[in-house]
Amino acid sequence: MQTRQVSRVLRAKILIIMISSPVDEIKNKLDIVDVIQGYIRLQKAGQNYKALCPFHSEKMPSFVVSPEKQMWKCFGCGAGGSIFDFVMQMEGVEFGDALRMLAQRAGVELKKVDPKLKTERTRLYEICYLANQFFIKQLAASQAGKNIQKYLAVRGLMAAAIKDWQIGYAPKQWRALIDFLGSRGYSDDEISKAGLIVKKEEKNEYYDRFRDRIIFPIHDLNGLVIGFTARENPEQPDSRMGKYINTPNTLIYDKSQVIYGLNKAKLDIKKENLCVLVEGQMDVLMAHQAGFKNVVASSGTALTEKQLRILKRYTENLATAFDMDLAGEIATKRGIDLALQFGFNTKVINLPEEQDPADCLQENSLVWSQLVSQATSLMEFYLSNTLKRYDGQTIEGKKEISRILLPEIKKIPNKIEQAHWLQELARRLRVQETVLVEEMAKIKQVDRVAIEQKTEDNGQPKIVNLEEYALGLILTNLRKMKRFKREPAYLFINSELAEIFKNLKKGKGKGNNLKSFRERLPINLANQLDELVFKTEAQKSLSDKFEPVKEIRFCFSQLRKRYWQEKLDQLNLSIQEAEREKDKDSLKKMTEEFNKLTKQISLSDS
Repeated sequence: MQTRQVSRVLRAKILIIMISSPVDEIKNKLDIVDVIQGYIRLQKAGQNYKALCPFHSEKMPSFVVSPEKQMWKCFGCGAGGSIFDFVMQMEGVEFGDALRMLAQRAGVELKKVDPKLKTERTRLYEICYLANQFFIKQLAASQAGKNIQKYLAVRGLMAAAIKDWQIGYAPKQWRALIDFLGSRGYSDDEISKAGLIVKKEEKNEYYDRFRDRIIFPIHDLNGLVIGFTARENPEQPDSRMGKYINTPNTLIYDKSQVIYGLNKAKLDIKKENLCVLVEGQMDVLMAHQAGFKNVVASSGTALTEKQLRILKRYTENLATAFDMDLAGEIATKRGIDLALQFGFNTKVINLPEEQDPADCLQENSLVWSQLVSQATSLMEFYLSNTLKRYDGQTIEGKKEISRILLPEIKKIPNKIEQAHWLQELARRLRVQETVLVEEMAKIKQVDRVAIEQKTEDNGQPKIVNLEEYALGLILTNLRKMKRFKREPAYLFINSELAEIFKNLKKGKGKGNNLKSFRERLPINLANQLDELVFKTEAQKSLSDKFEPVKEIRFCFSQLRKRYWQEKLDQLNLSIQEAEREKDKDSLKKMTEEFNKLTKQISLSDS
């Protein structure tokens, strides 16, 4: 067992030696601000940048990036680290995969690694890439592929867009892709894990999932192929299968958090501060071809919480171009309701009758531009279309209209906006607003998605973070240290932080020379200073008014309160034990001590 553990450590060290050089090269070539801005919107805050954290829900920014130190930190959820840590968390990948992604972006060539060290995830990326190349070749070279090209041309898609979006064709054969990938050294089991083949139940053999279909590759935010959407051949539709078939969920593809076209649209969404959401791949392709590059697709399914969290990194403004059913029978409307709960400013693009975005764009792209600029609020859309369907002059019509619209109004989180639409509905139906309020009160309250930031169990920041924050404040304000020399080091639970504070109390941090203080510390303590200082500087950038002395006092008051509270809890347990044992002398003595400690805590609060 011990030998096996040693070998693992040795292999890890070898891997670190192999990659250390490219890691440093990547860090030198890539700026952390540029990389993170590709995922979320950053706002300048002094020397640093701040943003809403992409890893948990929050209303006020607690995520900070330091261009000087090439570090990032979230003071809400505690996540932080280097450029590699960010990509690993954002993409949900291992270090090797993050290294490959960033190396590609930096133009750094990675040396070939022993195939045994490749992760399963890496193998799946390779399979999807090769499958995509296979489909592209079939579209270009086969007779069936050329017929598909003619169909795409009739739909208005140009050759440049077909190439740019890597559209392909899956041949009408049972094992064409299996044989191709098998010849490249990939097993049936691996290809199956990529979602590209299906196993016959009656026989122990596989066949291609996609056959005689137009292939739309699905990319992740870094542009890597992770799955496919396959549309039936319009000339030979297969009634036994659906019009569209998608890759099932795999290790690298999770349909609940993938948005088609976002890898190409994300920067334009951020630039325009608007995301236009359509249903199909052709809608996205036609929009981008016409120059409207802030368009993505839901692929005909309901928006999920994960997708909305991703979109909110780039904008809070959403305009939808769906064929929406007012009774809520289709999945897309449920997604829009969820978007409202997430605080998106949601509007609806009113399309001409019997036209989808692709048709509209093919006919006249200027009309599309006007429709986007004239998008109406979601409630106005519901209201106008419901009034068209029912007669608001009759009792039955008024009842039906209110039945449909009152639940939608009740979902609106902002009470002022909710009151506005109640007034508007009352005016159009010519009824008293109070009557509508009474009817709305009868509707069962809609469950809302919990998107507020979660606190710790005790409602306070983590204690270790409080200790780090206190030390970081002192380290960035060394001249103020003399005011806090009387504070005891035992307030710090973390032994290394306590040791740093002891050194500060001895006067090794005299003046404001942080460099000198670092040189006098043991190396294991000195290595912590950069992160402590960064976290504090980042916290400063999140606040408009920052008073360091006041902050340090607050930290120590909380640490003292914590210390005394722990003593109090221990004493309380001892009192309970004395009561059980009926030890009156000990009980009296400990009760007096308990009262004394309570007073001390009260004084520390004042």
